[in-house]
Amino acid sequence: MKRFFKVLLSVVGIVLVLVLLFLTIAFSGFRRDKYIAPSYENSSQQPEIKEKIPLLKEDGTLTKPGYCFNNNFEYERSAVKANPLRIKEWDFYQFCNTRYFVQFCIADISMAGYASMVLCDMQTGEKYEIAYIKLLTFGNMNLETNAMQPHLLKYKNKDFDLEVNVEKNHRYIVLNGTKDGVIYTADLDIRMMNNLETITTATPFTAVSDKYFYLNNKFTSMPVSGTITIGELKIEFNPEDTYCCLDWGRGVWPYAGDWYWGNGSTTLKDGTLFGFEITWDFGDASATTGNMMFINGKGHKLGEITAKLEEEGNWMSKWTFTCEDGRFMMTMTPYYDNYTNTRVGFVGNICHQVFGRFDGYVILDDGTKLDIENMFAFCEYSDNRW
Repeated sequence: MKRFFKVLLSVVGIVLVLVLLFLTIAFSGFRRDKYIAPSYENSSQQPEIKEKIPLLKEDGTLTKPGYCFNNNFEYERSAVKANPLRIKEWDFYQFCNTRYFVQFCIADISMAGYASMVLCDMQTGEKYEIAYIKLLTFGNMNLETNAMQPHLLKYKNKDFDLEVNVEKNHRYIVLNGTKDGVIYTADLDIRMMNNLETITTATPFTAVSDKYFYLNNKFTSMPVSGTITIGELKIEFNPEDTYCCLDWGRGVWPYAGDWYWGNGSTTLKDGTLFGFEITWDFGDASATTGNMMFINGKGHKLGEITAKLEEEGNWMSKWTFTCEDGRFMMTMTPYYDNYTNTRVGFVGNICHQVFGRFDGYVILDDGTKLDIENMFAFCEYSDNRW
């Protein structure tokens, strides 16, 4: 009888979430994001936010769109004046070497919250996943208001126990869980160098509503060490060839929209630690882009970047990346497409996250040209209904 009532409550909860989802979509009018390309004449005109400012005005609109090194935007969920069902917050960690990629995601999309780990063997295509799900969270996942703020996140039920402990120069992830009788464990140390710069952007969705926005802080070039075990499988990660990125997002998103996002880090032949963050195709980017490269942790701002497939619609054909200021000129030869196609009711996501080898060159702020050869990284295209 006890199990019966647990199942009944779960079904009622799912039905309630679907009803709320329908209402919020109806309220939002099925509006789709429209990408607005940069309007500045050159990348040096992008507005840099150099001092701390509130992200939102009293009326819930952005104080000022722009970018900054690290994060000078002060975010408070309580300051959002849009439909609370549209607020989405997440911390997404991903690290990879040439064989495995691993993702830890903690998200609060208001109607539900979840914490998860995904590990994929790109040689065999075998994928492992374990997750914690909670309905009707509305901010109760207690995600931080600033990614650099030291904090501890804990999510636990009888089959899942995840801790993320953020300190000044380390992010420790510890997982213990069981799924289908298989034991999952993770004990990882993600290291941040002193004075590591990051890229933060505040982007409005002006084509949808002046109260819709996306605050995004992206980290790269963070070496990873530690171990993951799944049953009999044990994987050791070496900081010399395994690097982590963090996609830290807070915002009010339209129901429908898409984006491109790419990231990678590597140690060059001379010992230089090189990384990049590129993203485009969503929101009103007339003020700034989310594109930046990093040399030993120092950021070099880039203009608009676009990509073209050698064969349109074939995600495993060669990609060519071009930058409006000629400073990021790369090709990617794909190795693995982490393809997902998920739909539950009105919610869905189609994503081609393509990992591959990057070759080309970049030009730093001082005009120095760096040749990039055989760099393992990724770029994804994601189409969302949420």
